[in-house]
Amino acid sequence: MQCKDIPDETFLDSVRKTPTTPGTTWRMRWDVQATLETALGPIPDNLFLAKARQLHRKGKLGGCPCGCRGDLHLPKECRPNPHCCGQ
Repeated sequence: MQCKDIPDETFLDSVRKTPTTPGTTWRMRWDVQATLETALGPIPDNLFLAKARQLHRKGKLGGCPCGCRGDLHLPKECRPNPHCCGQ
């Protein structure tokens, strides 16, 4: 499986469906990965992060795609939150 095998919209839908961390607009990456895996089956960590980085570069995903913080969100959720990443 490669990044191209994971449709952008399926990945972003998994972000939308994953509950946020209380008090934030962020979803923890392992929760998003679990949601995505219910749709597509097992996805290795490195592939999940590679797809997250790809979507981040395209401006379709906010948060930390390298995995160091583990938070992911949709860019529109970032703008009204002054404590966010400023995507």
